[in-house]
Amino acid sequence: MLLNSTPENDIAARLRLWRKDVLEMTQVRFAEATGVHLSAIRKYEGRHSVPSGESLLAIASTGVDLHWLLTGEGDMRAPANSTGNSPKTKTDTDVVRRLMAIEGLLNGIQGDKRFAVLEEIFSRVQEAKRVAELEHLVSKIKRKRA
Repeated sequence: MLLNSTPENDIAARLRLWRKDVLEMTQVRFAEATGVHLSAIRKYEGRHSVPSGESLLAIASTGVDLHWLLTGEGDMRAPANSTGNSPKTKTDTDVVRRLMAIEGLLNGIQGDKRFAVLEEIFSRVQEAKRVAELEHLVSKIKRKRA
């Protein structure tokens, strides 16, 4: 059953806009990036259901501002730092500076080449995150055994 069109389920249109136009991702790629099941993404975008809190947190990890996603108000991009406009540490500053530099470089690349570069960056970041999570898990297991 389709949900009636209300501001609440305009989430579907905003989610689709974020995924397709901003992130330039397919539903499959978006599901992989967020860890939200593909069928759930399809239901959200098809107005068959509204994302759960857990799904919203996973979707927020892509950089979308949840207030905008839920209400349509404000900026669609989440603030770089939720505690203020300036990064908290030198590492945060370096990350923001690098990301801005990457964005500038990507603006000089057109179409499919830009998408290919973004896919490669995204893939490498995902892999680095997986490795970090595994290292954390191994460390936790070692501490338990000691």
